[in-house]
Amino acid sequence: MGRTGDALGPLVCCRKACHKAKERFWRRRLDGIGLDTVNKVFLAIEFKRTQDARSSYAERAAAAAQDQYKSLLAGLQAVGRVNGWQAQQIVFVGETCGSVHVESFNKNMKALWVLQSKWDPIRQKLVRRLLEEQDKVLRSFFAQKGGARGQKGKGIHGKGREHVKWDMYVWSK
Repeated sequence: MGRTGDALGPLVCCRKACHKAKERFWRRRLDGIGLDTVNKVFLAIEFKRTQDARSSYAERAAAAAQDQYKSLLAGLQAVGRVNGWQAQQIVFVGETCGSVHVESFNKNMKALWVLQSKWDPIRQKLVRRLLEEQDKVLRSFFAQKGGARGQKGKGIHGKGREHVKWDMYVWSK
């Protein structure tokens, strides 16, 4: 039975309002989580890609991520405090040209309890992935700009190949 008559008034669940709240919550899902069950720490992991034209790119992207999940993190902190848990946010920032801010990346690796010997290989894989994504964006741009006009299914340069990953291409007839 619901509460009635208190300072909050009657608690009524409107299906439409509840549905909208659930929808809003799940749209804000995190890119990843980390759990330290020994020290009771919940880590909310977010990844942001940004342009690296200005020197303050990392700070601006991190601030945007923190603002994006401010209410979610506040709720997790409030609920977690009851059982002695802490909630923290970790933001990885990758730029479209493949650069990664080394100091913040290393700080995040340390917060995630990753062995220091693994930091550089992980960062190198991240940079490679960022470059692959930028390659897809550029290929799509040039294909839409006119590089594929009149070349049904032949790709950007009419070679019939599609870049899949790293140095891997798929050819089609």
